[in-house]
Amino acid sequence: MTVARFKKLFEPTSIGQMQLKNRIVMPPMGTNYAAEDGAVGQRMLDYYEARARGGVGLIIVEGSAPSLQSTMPHQASLGDDEFIPGWQKLTDAAHKHGAKIAIQLMHCTMENRDGRVVQVSPSEVIVPARFMGILREPLHELTPEEITERVKWFASAAGRAKKAGFDGAEIHGAHQYLVAAFLSSATNQRKDEYGGSVENKARFLLEILQAIREEVGRDFPVWVRLNAQEWGVENGVTIEETRQVVPMVVEAGAQAIHVSGYGARSYITAAPIVDTPGFLVPLAEEVKKLTSVPVIAVGRLDLELGERILEEGKADLVAIGRRLMADPFLPNKVIEGRLDEVNPCIGCMECIERLFVGRRGESVICVVNPVIGAEREYQIRHAGKAKSVVVVGGGPAGMQAAVVAAQRGHKVTLFEKDAKLGGQLNVAAVPPFKGDILPWRDYLVKQVEEAGVEVKLNAHASVEMVTERNPDAVVIATGGAPVVPVIPGIDRPNVVTAQDVLSGRGRTGQNVVIIGGGMVGCETGHYLAGQGKTVTIIEILDRMASDMLFMTRRRLIDGLRSKKVALVTSATCEEIGEDSVRLSTADGEKRIIEVGTVIIAVGYKANQRLYKALEGKAAEIYCIGDSLEPRRILEAVNEGYRT
Repeated sequence: MTVARFKKLFEPTSIGQMQLKNRIVMPPMGTNYAAEDGAVGQRMLDYYEARARGGVGLIIVEGSAPSLQSTMPHQASLGDDEFIPGWQKLTDAAHKHGAKIAIQLMHCTMENRDGRVVQVSPSEVIVPARFMGILREPLHELTPEEITERVKWFASAAGRAKKAGFDGAEIHGAHQYLVAAFLSSATNQRKDEYGGSVENKARFLLEILQAIREEVGRDFPVWVRLNAQEWGVENGVTIEETRQVVPMVVEAGAQAIHVSGYGARSYITAAPIVDTPGFLVPLAEEVKKLTSVPVIAVGRLDLELGERILEEGKADLVAIGRRLMADPFLPNKVIEGRLDEVNPCIGCMECIERLFVGRRGESVICVVNPVIGAEREYQIRHAGKAKSVVVVGGGPAGMQAAVVAAQRGHKVTLFEKDAKLGGQLNVAAVPPFKGDILPWRDYLVKQVEEAGVEVKLNAHASVEMVTERNPDAVVIATGGAPVVPVIPGIDRPNVVTAQDVLSGRGRTGQNVVIIGGGMVGCETGHYLAGQGKTVTIIEILDRMASDMLFMTRRRLIDGLRSKKVALVTSATCEEIGEDSVRLSTADGEKRIIEVGTVIIAVGYKANQRLYKALEGKAAEIYCIGDSLEPRRILEAVNEGYRT
């Protein structure tokens, strides 16, 4: 039975003649699961079918190229009739589970011309569509004739979408791709009929809508995704301009408006972990006042916020994206009253970074969902023979391994040396903006309990403790230990590790020097600076937080600078004194910094003591996570699932 407090979310609705069973929309999110030429493959089919099976009302398939000329490797394509059979398999799979499925038509601004990639634009000035890695390609200003040709591309692609069984199509007019570039004065400085006034800047989009209507008729739902506002972009789209554009596109045939926004400096389209959930909703509310067609709200929405948005009439549908990546069965779990079984998104940005920031060709992944894109391959199947399994270490890798083993029918015992499960997740959740890790930790703990794993807390597992159970298989997930560098004075009482500080075991004075400017050191510095401490971070490399993902790194570094944290790069700590540290820089400068507490954050080393001691004493033994090699949560979870 539907949870009562989500009544509005599960009300039926419609876009044009398309009837939807609920108001939850899976928005278009790139995956790179398509073949290199843009064709649908099994991985892509499985990914979308899982979300349809999970109960979502409407799936909008990722931005797909309207032409063979306008595409990137592994961008899905509707650029040729040869792709229709593959798309038909995908729409059939979605319809089998009662979902409606549409596709987003997106010109990414990149075109292949005689083997040479160029970036096309309304003008010779462009704010790069950074998420697609568009930074250095030659720029070409489209001629009126070329604009007309691209209008026809969109219309033909919409026709193919209809033939392939899609229930509707969305035109991507946001996020600084080609249609959005025409709508913004920052990128459209034309003097002809496609530039200048708001109506002229909207002409390209309006012509696309009109051409699509001629191609597919009035019965096939078509709508538009728009930047209602641009931030940090000189002469960018304003809400006042959007108030003029929305009535135009509705009159031209748009049957819904999907409201987004863009920020060249803030990377607002990616909704990083520091952004407030629902930060784009005020824009949707403004658009809702302008039109009677359905409005789709987006922007790090969760179920509670989505329900409130609908109740307050700020939108008609809510797009929930990364949460459906994390758990495709989110809607059905809500309907069945299993909220505590929802695998939560932690907002870590790994999915977006992998696609759009300097890693072309890599497919999307999810830290908390190790089977994303491999839903068919990694279905949990009951083992032919039940085994006795011992897992040592209750962090993310150990918990994931224990859960999967138990779900396959094995008898599992999990040893954890601390008083609670979670391992490094308990520490990782402490720095600012990372609190979303805690619900995921709690989810994993509940999974362990429900799988029937026998948990031994405060248990420092020894060789004897493990072998006396006579296990068929042993999984070592004992994590890593902080590296302690050889520095004179490192054993002084005012020296602690970052792990000690974040876990609450170590106290700090007012003046703090952190040795090590990787992710852990920088996050610890941000955490302490937020408490009013005076913080200096020393990093041997020439760049702080070089081990972090680009977008989250940028936010962290901006946060450190705003809190006046001193960042010293290309420097080495030579000695730790009672109340100071002495360091030298790459250019030979010697410096002394007064300090109350020195924090060591120079990385981790694998803890393989028990693994090596057990080798040869168990029929099967596996070493996973940081105990194999210190890395990120992503690798730990994946190894735990696949062990």
